[in-house]
Formats: sequence, structure tokens, C-alpha cells
Amino acid sequence: MMLYCIMTEINHSLEWAQIQIDLERPAKKLKRYSNDMLQISTNIGRLVKNLSEEEINCRRQGRQTRKHQELLTKINGEINMYEQMLTFGVLLNG
Repeated sequence: MMLYCIMTEINHSLEWAQIQIDLERPAKKLKRYSNDMLQISTNIGRLVKNLSEEEINCRRQGRQTRKHQELLTKINGEINMYEQMLTFGVLLNG
């Protein structure tokens, strides 16, 4: 049995596309929890869309905004929780 365990973080919204693929690949193999995991990934993607919009604001202002930093922190926390749930899902899926 292969366990899934990486610590993934993003620094800007453009990184999400590849990370999403990497995170969803093992989730799609889960029997029982696959749809739930993919829905969580979709929700993280919505946060990343907000991050992308805030990155435009940051470029306009020429500095990182507090909202940008808060979004990055929240997204990376959600990714971490997703990876933990994925690990449990793989173990329970057996």
C-alpha cells in the first residue's frame, strides 16, 4: 500500500493548477471518499481564485496586502488539512 504524504504550499495562485492535479490524482482512486475529496479541492480552488484577484491588487499597489497574506495562510492551511484527510482516506480505503 502506498501512502500519500507531501507537505504542499503555494506562494502564488499560478502554482495551484499543478498542485490541484497532484492532490486530486490519489483522491480519484478512493472508492468511498472520492467525491467528498474532490469537492474540497474545488472549494480550495475558489479560494485560489480570490487569491488571484488579490494578486492583481497587490501588483497595482506595489506591495503585498494583508488580505493577500491572510488568503495564502488560509489556502495553505486548507491544503495541509486536505493532505491529512487524503492520507486517512487512503488508509481507510485499504
